[in-house]
Amino acid sequence: MLAHVQAQRDNDARVRDRRLLSDAKENARRAYHDSYTRNRSGGPSGDIQGVAGEWLREINRLNRQLELADKRAQDVTRQIADLEGSLPAIELAADAARIASEAAQGASVEARRGLAACEENAARQLHTSASIAQRPAAPVAARPPGPAPLSLLLRGDRQALLGLTLRLAEETGVEAGRLQLLLLELREVIYARALEDEALAFPPGHPFWSQFSVDQDRELVRSLTRLGYGFDGRDGWRDARVPGARELTMALEYAGHEPRSLRRPAGHEAIDGLWQGTRVLIEEWLGSAAPDLALGRMIDILGPRGARLGELWDMWGRLRPLLLAD
Repeated sequence: MLAHVQAQRDNDARVRDRRLLSDAKENARRAYHDSYTRNRSGGPSGDIQGVAGEWLREINRLNRQLELADKRAQDVTRQIADLEGSLPAIELAADAARIASEAAQGASVEARRGLAACEENAARQLHTSASIAQRPAAPVAARPPGPAPLSLLLRGDRQALLGLTLRLAEETGVEAGRLQLLLLELREVIYARALEDEALAFPPGHPFWSQFSVDQDRELVRSLTRLGYGFDGRDGWRDARVPGARELTMALEYAGHEPRSLRRPAGHEAIDGLWQGTRVLIEEWLGSAAPDLALGRMIDILGPRGARLGELWDMWGRLRPLLLAD
């Protein structure tokens, strides 16, 4: 609102500027004079009258603009003073709302963390009691452990997704279709964060990437990203924005390399396929960032993207043991 009124004031100030007004009227007079001169020699009298009428209308428009701006000046000045006077109160209210929001968010995380701990403890006690009650009389051969359901979920295993969905639906009473969407969203958010942190594995023996160490590869990826050229997480460039040889050379220099001493992809086709075979290390990234999947840590590492998973955080105490189970 304040910006709108200030823009009106500035526009009116230009209209009320006598120098600018005189220039506009002079331009209108010259245009009339030029048109009159052209039409006077052999032109019909109607054309001359039309030119004169156009000039008079333009002068009238300028005078009308000035009159309106003069009338509005005092009111606009008062509105700006009122709005500027209310700004401190508005800013104070905004700060209070922000602090309250942050406090509520912190309380929400603490409440969810407490709920998750209670649910996990209850499930652990129930499992222990059931194990004692069902202890076999003879030893049973141990089954070799397979990948945790979390690993299978992150790899896109459909059977693991279905199994987790049905188990969680049974324990929470939430509709299975909704849970499946939430689990898929969880995987996508983790994948996006791993990609954002350049947790990448390049194909062994790649003629370009194999020239560098893992840390150097990641630094080069960061340099490319700063120039606006990033990996899309599949086999290509993000948003189909492919750098040229010049941009690739710049990225190498920014990463601290001497481009002339390195093998570089020759031609547009080679640069276009530079990411082929590159993988996002989603499991490794999550294992390093949140090895025990603690709720607070998960919310921290996923950042704003994790806000979309509020429903899942509310049942994390039931989901987390399922994800980490053998």
